[in-house]
Order: sequence, then C-alpha cells, then structure tokens
Amino acid sequence: MFDVLVCGSLNVDLLARVARLPSPGETVLGKELQRLPGGKGLNQAIAAARMGARAAMVGAIGADADGAWLASWLAREGVDGSLLSSREAMTTGLAYVCVADDGENAIVVHGAANTTLTADDVRAAVTTLQPKIALAQLETPPATVAAFLEAARRNGARTILNTAPALTDGRDLIALADLVVLNETELAHYACASSDALVEASLKTYADRARMLGASTVIITLGARGALVVDDREFVHHAAPTVEVIDTTGAGDCFCGTLAATLARGATLQAATVDAIRAASLAVTRQGAAPAMPYRHELRE
Repeated sequence: MFDVLVCGSLNVDLLARVARLPSPGETVLGKELQRLPGGKGLNQAIAAARMGARAAMVGAIGADADGAWLASWLAREGVDGSLLSSREAMTTGLAYVCVADDGENAIVVHGAANTTLTADDVRAAVTTLQPKIALAQLETPPATVAAFLEAARRNGARTILNTAPALTDGRDLIALADLVVLNETELAHYACASSDALVEASLKTYADRARMLGASTVIITLGARGALVVDDREFVHHAAPTVEVIDTTGAGDCFCGTLAATLARGATLQAATVDAIRAASLAVTRQGAAPAMPYRHELRE
C-alpha cells in the first residue's frame, strides 16, 4: 500500500525572473531564465516524498526528452512513476513562469500530454497501488479527476482535491473529495463571490458555501496569513511564520503534498495543516517549484 497517490500534471517550467510582473501590453526584461521540473502533480508528489511518504504518481508525458527528464526527476526523488503514460503523438507539458523580485508570479500552462490522461489510466493506478491518500488537482481533464476520486473512495482511500486552477467543471468534483484545499481566488470562484469581498470576517461564510457543494472539510490557504480549516464543527486559523519570500511558485503544491503525507502518517487534520504551512513557508524562501520542496527533517529543525 502506498501512502500517497497523486493524480496530476507534469510540466517543464521555463522560469524567468523579472523586476516586476508586466502590465497588460507591456514588455519587461528578464534577468535570468531557468529550466526546472514542475506541474502541480509532480510538485505535490515530490513534496509528499520529501516528507517521508511512500509516494506514487499517475500522469501523462510525451515520448520526448522532456518526458524522460521529468520521469527521471521522480525516480531520483523516490516517487514511483511506473504508471506514468507516455504519449507518442504529444509533447510533454510546458509552463511559462514569470517571478518578480517580491516573489509574486504569473504562470501560463500548456497542458499537452497532461490533457490526454484517461479515466482508465487512473482507475488502474488506484487498483494497483491501493493508496491511503489520493490527491488530485485540476491540470488534467476534470472527467479523469472524477474517475480518480471515485475509484479512490471505492478502494477506501481518503480523497483530497486541490481546486487549482479554478475551473467551472471543478464545482462538480468537490463532492467527490473528503477534503478540499483552495486559495482565496479559488474560494471566491466556487463560492460565487468577489475576491474583494473575502475579508477575514466573511471567509467562514464563503467556506460554508464551498462546503455546501459537498465537501465535508475545507482548507483555505491564505499565503503569508497561514490557513483556515473549516468543517461542521470548527473554524480554526493557523498562522504562518514570517519569512523572506524569494519565489511563491509551488507554495500551494508544497502545502498539499505535505498535508497528504502527514495525514498518511496518522496525524490529525489540524497538526497536518500546521506542518503544511511550515513546509510551504520554507518553500517560498527558495527558487523554483519542485526543487524548493523541503524535507521532513527541515521542519523539525
């Protein structure tokens, strides 16, 4: 039995550092360019593995050098990638990432092979690997994510959905997850609210709207302000430590992968949330997504 099975995307990240993010129609000069492993699925799988979980991933890559490179990254990190699908007619996913000096980012994703992941692919992975925790995001087809969560529930796994990026089709997936993780932008989308309205006093109201879509528990990530855990019994805010932010790319993925790994070890949801906040706070002090994921011993230190 695997601790964590991640269904998700694998991308090559082309990361450009800029003084500030460009305004619409504006060109800014980049200071450096890096080629890094990424994709929400890959990032979360590596985060879980570095937290000590026996982690595996199901996803799709192109039959190209980029796909082989990403598969080798997973293997080096101890993530089982034996059920990755290689697509002869597709290229591997690609993301263009701009990171400003203040750590904020803007990302454009070209899904490519990620868009070909099928329901049969993910059902086979769940049946074969029998995970304790099944974790998914929305950079693969929504119908495939639905099949993954449904199969995981039938096999007794605890299901976690990270609703990123926010999609109209994502609304129907919330009821398939035992735990939903969303940031403020995604919460506004699923609660049909303005992001400007998400002041602290109204967060529980909007979280309850998201829960009405079917999730028993919702975690709202708040960046530097930590995270909120909302269920039918409590509304708990966990603060984040103050850190020097270098790059926020992948912080949400770090949170989700750490949360899944910690829950798989038997921790309570509140304890797992605290660990996830601490891990994400470490990740934003480093550049890149997957390479920035911290190890479990770093949380203890």
